[in-house]
Amino acid sequence: MKNHLLSILKERPLILDGAMGTMIQGKKPNPLDYKGHLNSSAILNLTRPDIIESIHDEYFQSGSDIVFTNTFTASPVALTEDNLDKEMMAINQTAVTIAMRSAAKYSSEGNLKFVLGELGPTSKLPTLGHISFDELMASYMQQAEVLIKAGVDGIVIVTCQDMLQIKAAAAGAREAMVNSGIELPLIVSVTIEANGKTLLGSDIIAMLTAVEPYNLSLFGMNCATGPMVMREHLRQLQLYSPVPIFCKPNAGIPQNIDGKLRYSMTPQIFVEEIASLIKEFPNIRMIGGCCGTSPEYIKALALQTSKIKDKQEFEPLKFSKWKPRVSSLFSSITLDQEPRPFVVAEQTNANGSKKFKELLEKNDYDAMAMVAKKASQGAHALDLCVAYAGRDESRDMTEFADRVLKNVDIPLMIDSTNPKVVERALSIAPGRCIINSINLEDGGVKAATILKLAKKFGAVVVCLTIDEDGMAKTSVKKVEIAKKLRKICLDAGLRDHDMLYDLLTMTVASGDKELYDSAVQTLEAVKMLKKEMSESRVLLGVSNISYGLTVAARKVVTSVFLSKATHAGVDAAIINPIKILPPSKIVEQERLLAERLLDNTEVSGSPLADILSYFEKNKTVSKIEKNISQDDLTLEQKLHQKIMDGDKTELSSILSEIVKSISGGDIINKILLPAMKEVGALMVKGELPLPFVLQSAEVMKESIDILAPYIKKDENIFRGTIVLATVRGDVHDIGKNLVDIILSNNGYKVINLGIKQHIDNIMKAVAQHNAQAIGLSGLLVSSVEAMKEYLESLKSKGIQIPVLVGGAALTKKTTESLLQTVYDGDVYYCKDAFAGLSAMEAIAKPTKNCL
Repeated sequence: MKNHLLSILKERPLILDGAMGTMIQGKKPNPLDYKGHLNSSAILNLTRPDIIESIHDEYFQSGSDIVFTNTFTASPVALTEDNLDKEMMAINQTAVTIAMRSAAKYSSEGNLKFVLGELGPTSKLPTLGHISFDELMASYMQQAEVLIKAGVDGIVIVTCQDMLQIKAAAAGAREAMVNSGIELPLIVSVTIEANGKTLLGSDIIAMLTAVEPYNLSLFGMNCATGPMVMREHLRQLQLYSPVPIFCKPNAGIPQNIDGKLRYSMTPQIFVEEIASLIKEFPNIRMIGGCCGTSPEYIKALALQTSKIKDKQEFEPLKFSKWKPRVSSLFSSITLDQEPRPFVVAEQTNANGSKKFKELLEKNDYDAMAMVAKKASQGAHALDLCVAYAGRDESRDMTEFADRVLKNVDIPLMIDSTNPKVVERALSIAPGRCIINSINLEDGGVKAATILKLAKKFGAVVVCLTIDEDGMAKTSVKKVEIAKKLRKICLDAGLRDHDMLYDLLTMTVASGDKELYDSAVQTLEAVKMLKKEMSESRVLLGVSNISYGLTVAARKVVTSVFLSKATHAGVDAAIINPIKILPPSKIVEQERLLAERLLDNTEVSGSPLADILSYFEKNKTVSKIEKNISQDDLTLEQKLHQKIMDGDKTELSSILSEIVKSISGGDIINKILLPAMKEVGALMVKGELPLPFVLQSAEVMKESIDILAPYIKKDENIFRGTIVLATVRGDVHDIGKNLVDIILSNNGYKVINLGIKQHIDNIMKAVAQHNAQAIGLSGLLVSSVEAMKEYLESLKSKGIQIPVLVGGAALTKKTTESLLQTVYDGDVYYCKDAFAGLSAMEAIAKPTKNCL
């Protein structure tokens, strides 16, 4: 039946059943039917199978292709709460028998009916420490095994709110399939509340990322809201999900009417909204009803779907190529960053950070978590390593990781050579993590253990090019070991995009002549691997290259190597972003010395000796020549340089001196703003990466805060107000938030409404704040269409306020031909944040308001 079910999905959506609980209540079982377990509908499988079968019959009669077994609360953990755990096997087996008997009545060769074994949540949330991952996984495995052996056509995990719970259920279901020797479709459905998040704060793509490694057949949503409230989340799934979409909404939001909980949506309204979603999102391939729906709703839905089918309006399934992602509890991020690399912060590694190690020695886990929080602001993931001789690494990892999960919104890299430590960390980390690492030092024995954990928890694995002979030093050897590791990973059930290859770079500064060409060999290996294994992704511990040099020399050499590595094809880097310099800030002579060292090029002598000699002679000057000599700079020049360097040190003392001779407004307008313009120009040229721009913006902000008491009421430093928003259906806000930072720190008041904003909200904000402009942001192609609709809405209301637009799918030509033509006001295309600043300068006139 499995193949039939999945093959039908390719042709049309399958109709699911509706609510079970409300139907049972409508049948009014006798209290004696519950045998004292009034909260458990599962017991009715044994005491009143006639009621359960009649409900399945009504749904099949109404047009359902699929019914769920009455096992939502039939896992051992859930049944234990009702003292029914001893009945687990009988309850689940009987539930399948009842459903299959009903399906057989209504199934024919041309109209097959299916039964899905339902796994529901429990009252225990593992992310909150209510239950362990292993205990919950074992419970789901036992239930799924009974359902599978009893003959269901697939497993559906529904109403998921906790990432760890959903992973435990998926892992348990997969283990049950292995134990039973039966492979079935696995479907996962999460519950997104009206606020756009799960109960624990996860967004839809974060949930998808966490469970995607478990080989899903469908992924989607059920419960909590009506169809249209799910719309934006379904839009995200249409764009990103690599599998068809599951959709089972409530009949709207329940309301208290005359003291009773009622769902306000009629079957007609419910079906009209569902039909609209099916047309808009062709990847929806299982649809039905959750709370508040009945056979009447399903009948109307089946009829409407049949009409669409008759008109041959079902579009084929369309999937974008899945980009491998990792996630925290809250959000998800792709490993394929543009521009590269994916940055893993190393500040939380006890082997690489003296400060972090000292905090670990003091058992100051809270302070360690603050280090992690600060490090997360400039990275895509955190490298968690607490290995330290003489300490209990498992305890340290548990204490630290538990705090990090609550303070940090980026994914984690679990860095340990101890499988037990890795397992402990993964068992409490809700998102999709990276494991660092496996190798072939012992022939692959430990790697096999780690790979089982990666499979169990759905993690990405870092593969180190080490074998029985030690670390691979030549490019050929590195690639050779990488290929062996790939085979081992594939044999363990992982996919190519579940792996990161660390081709290992060793220091070029040790004085060991055998390592002089370490950088050359590593970069050559990167190019070879990318050529021979096109799907591979490479990670490097970049700072290893400069180990042994002075701090100043390390900064330059590591920065130059990172640039070379990125150009060679490296996808991810473990670094401390604070210790990396942008190319524009590296003195030319120092760059050439670093390149000679990395390229192992002898000109007039040893590259290592030359760079050591240079930095010995230039201990103070070499701070990027920003200090050309600080003593010779005026206070105004020093402040300008602080902005350029993103340096907050001594800021207050410099400003307190300058303000004695220059007004606060003039300091902002004549020193700070020109410096930020210079920063913007460097960014546009590609000479100043985003993290450094943000550091400069932070200095600007702090400067304005310090100057606030010195600004006179008649000084024209307030430059105007803009309402900023990401358009409906789009959750991308990095670019928009950068615009916010740049404009806010340049004298503008920014009303940042956030993501997925409708035009009505935007217009209300414009009126409320008397804004001079609107900024519309969006990354997606569909977002451009939304911008067009917004501009048409503004025009229809006679509004001509200037509008700034920006996003990856936009171009100047598109703005002029598609957007400007539908709007009577000015539309400004903003390629980047500083283009937004230029646009605002053209729009806004200074007012006499004070900051």
